[in-house]
Amino acid sequence: MTTLTRGVKPGGGKAFVPPELTTAEKLRLLHWNVVQNAFNSIFAQLTFFGSAFVLFLDQLGIEFTQIGVLLSMIPFFGIVAIFIAPRVARFGYKRTFLTFWGLRKFVTALLLLVPWVLTQFGMPYAVALVMFVVAGFSLCRAIAETGSYPWAQEFMPDSVRGRHNAVVDMAARVTGTVAIIGSGFVLGLPGGLERFTLLFGVGIIAGLLCVWSASRLPGGAPTEAPPVSVRNWMQVIRDKYFSTFVIGLFLVTLASAPLGFLPLFMRDYIGLTDSEVVWLQMGGIAGGFSAIYLVGWAADRYGSKPVMLTGAIMRMVLPLGWVLMPRESALSLPIALFLAFLWGISDVTWGIGSSRMLYVNVVPKEKNSQYLSVYYSLMGIVGGLSSIIGGAALDFTHGIDAQVGGLPVDPFTPLFIGSMLLTAGSLFLLIRHLQVEGEVRLSEFAAMFTHGNPLAAFESLIRYNRQVDERSTVLTTERMGQTHSALTVEELLDALKDPRFNVRFEAIISIARTSPDPRLIHALTEILDGTEVSLSVIAAWALGRMGDDSALPALRAGLDSSYRSIVAHSARALGTLQDHTVAPLLLERLQAETDKGLLISYSSALGHLRMAEAVDTILRVLDQTTNDGARLELALALVRITGEEGPFIRLVRNARRDRSTTAGREITAIKRRLGDWLTDEQKAAFDRCAHEFARDSFDDAAMQLAPLLELIADRGSPLRQQVLRTCAARLREGRSAHPEYWILALALVRFILEEMKDEL
Repeated sequence: MTTLTRGVKPGGGKAFVPPELTTAEKLRLLHWNVVQNAFNSIFAQLTFFGSAFVLFLDQLGIEFTQIGVLLSMIPFFGIVAIFIAPRVARFGYKRTFLTFWGLRKFVTALLLLVPWVLTQFGMPYAVALVMFVVAGFSLCRAIAETGSYPWAQEFMPDSVRGRHNAVVDMAARVTGTVAIIGSGFVLGLPGGLERFTLLFGVGIIAGLLCVWSASRLPGGAPTEAPPVSVRNWMQVIRDKYFSTFVIGLFLVTLASAPLGFLPLFMRDYIGLTDSEVVWLQMGGIAGGFSAIYLVGWAADRYGSKPVMLTGAIMRMVLPLGWVLMPRESALSLPIALFLAFLWGISDVTWGIGSSRMLYVNVVPKEKNSQYLSVYYSLMGIVGGLSSIIGGAALDFTHGIDAQVGGLPVDPFTPLFIGSMLLTAGSLFLLIRHLQVEGEVRLSEFAAMFTHGNPLAAFESLIRYNRQVDERSTVLTTERMGQTHSALTVEELLDALKDPRFNVRFEAIISIARTSPDPRLIHALTEILDGTEVSLSVIAAWALGRMGDDSALPALRAGLDSSYRSIVAHSARALGTLQDHTVAPLLLERLQAETDKGLLISYSSALGHLRMAEAVDTILRVLDQTTNDGARLELALALVRITGEEGPFIRLVRNARRDRSTTAGREITAIKRRLGDWLTDEQKAAFDRCAHEFARDSFDDAAMQLAPLLELIADRGSPLRQQVLRTCAARLREGRSAHPEYWILALALVRFILEEMKDEL
């Protein structure tokens, strides 16, 4: 398998390039791109790209195949791009776009004459006029967009491309919604073709305003471009990264064949009215609107490919919903709206992801005219084929009317199934053969929205970027960790660089609560190796808590730090991470160390590592330690080496609440477990011991417990014998004030009794 990877866009050539716009200049005028797309959305919805136009063609009596041919002209004329690209570059991208984007509005105005031509000359002439208008519009559109693609790559900064496209799409959806509502109302009125001409007229006015808005955008100056030649085309096509990307888009475009005829499917087979069919677009607009900014933000942050593939997966699954839709039912419209809503989400996800990948990862800016003209031409061909194939397929399957497993099968069913298969093929190709350096994998991207609490994560991200005062920022940083979501990684990394110590400190604690991420691990290892000792200490703890082995080298280096606190926390973290390679070193240091803090930390780490050779030294350290918390930790280390910590922890918790009852009941339970294995005298000794514990007479109880421990110790392993006999000796010495000895002993007795259960 060959995997294509692109991280740095290729260069090449020394063609004249006009002075590049600064990012500040681009951002200052970028809002005009939002305005022009908002007006263009109205034009598109009311003319060639809305459901109204398909219904208009159907009312003229045009067959499916003819409709497919008409719709195919729009993308097919894209083939001219590879022939005119050099002239467009020399004429100027902006000037070309404005000229032909405006000219196509005047060509569209000829649609207003269709009712008159139909009345005066008949159907053939009316259809011929429609074909002439569509052809003229398509040619103007192709020439204009040959200039718009490289112009858009120039005036839109890559750093905000995803988010800006999201804002553009949101504005376009708002105005498109208004246009759809209006068109649905108009088409619901009684009448004929004059209803459509009214819509066309409003769309043309909006289209002219679109051209005026676009004229305010910067860039697009004339430049030189390579001359048209087969050699230049082949250079682009031989770029395996480009060709793989385009083939993937080809398959998805072919899979979209049913979409142009979906209004007719909803009307003729689902049972919706013309107005409902038009208003159905509202679901798609609402779906896209609900996800658009999130999608744009995700594309800029996590990369183009995972976003694009997510959209493709949704596009692959959704045709199954159309196949399963109820027919002529009160539920038909709500379900159709819901599917349209989901399709809107998939459409913007695929569109923003693929568009960003095209401009940022696939097309080198130094050869954008050459690459984009080939891309536009090829996509035009496949787009046209998609419409023709869709129309021809519907005419071919026109007579299908059956039931399979209780599900209706109609002429659209084969198209929907084919759409799913083609999209699946695209997914396979793009996932297996197209890699982008620095972007997250699809599985990681999906996990960000399924692990932890993504809604709380988004809320905390918004709050973090709005907070200014220290207290609020610290609290928000804490919330980011509590979400356990990978969506907060960028903000947590930013918090680590905050000038305020408390924010940085809280960021480390929050990072410790998240799932391991390579960037977070790397950031913490840098802090561990840094000069802020107080942060280095907590970074060592966080690395141990996160449980990722990639932190091991940094933590091993931390053992040689000149600061004892860093050494102590590094040792504990290495124990938590089960780094057995450092066990001999830790044992050596434990046996020679005099610092109390390091003795405790080494012992704790060796307990995690179950280092049997450390038992003697840990028992000695326990005997010399006076701090109650440290003594319990040392006892726990011994338990970990000789057994399991669960029983010990439960005894500690119960003893903290009521030590007398806990100890007494435990002794009674041991006696019951031993049963007939004990003599009557030994049973009586257990009863006296339990009674003294229950009376809270711990000195007497400890003296009576010691020989009982020695009795059971003989049945245990050598290590357990050693620890139990040591505990018994200390209890005889009057160490009952230290609960860790009798708690440790009783926990070990449990392990021994478990081993003896076959004898008892």
